[in-house]
Amino acid sequence: MPDYSLPSCITLIFGQSSSGKTTFALRYLLNVPAACRFIFDDFGQAAHRLRLKACGTAKECEEAVPTRWVCFNPHVMFPAEKLKDAFRWFCHWSLEVSKRGPGKKVLFVDELWQWTNNKSPLPAELERIVRAGRLENLELLTCTHRPREYHADIQAQVTEWVCFNTVDPRELDAVRPYYPGVDRIATLPKGSFLAYNRDSRAELAGRVF
Repeated sequence: MPDYSLPSCITLIFGQSSSGKTTFALRYLLNVPAACRFIFDDFGQAAHRLRLKACGTAKECEEAVPTRWVCFNPHVMFPAEKLKDAFRWFCHWSLEVSKRGPGKKVLFVDELWQWTNNKSPLPAELERIVRAGRLENLELLTCTHRPREYHADIQAQVTEWVCFNTVDPRELDAVRPYYPGVDRIATLPKGSFLAYNRDSRAELAGRVF
């Protein structure tokens, strides 16, 4: 049954290329106690770095659920021009699987702006996760070097900003309304980050290398 007492959890990691954001995301997936992790792995990076067997079909995705890791390669089921449909299918499937039992679940999508951006409405399947994923204890985890491309409805719902080095003023401007201290990340060395929690307004400094 949906649990209306659960808090929303949407984590957006951003930073320049090679700043450490993907390393942070993959380490988070390895360390978070989760009933299942769903990874939309269109480039195969997560499967390679985490040494996971990629799932290419709905049957293989189902078979992977008991392992707590579902790393979906969309190119098997969907041709290149249909990858946005693949993303929508995986969002829908992940939420439906999350309804089957208790425990935290995480949906990880790298560079989410490729599948939905600030110029068009959110796909309904993703919107349900953004607005109501918490009812099934499903967290959305995403990383990017272009937070300004994210839809405003996602930016407004982010609960945790994890910020690596970025000097592009357009990206800083996009994040500043949600994290007033974001300008300090422009001087961070590679591998270092500042994390900001929207609800507690607490900051955490750290590094991944």
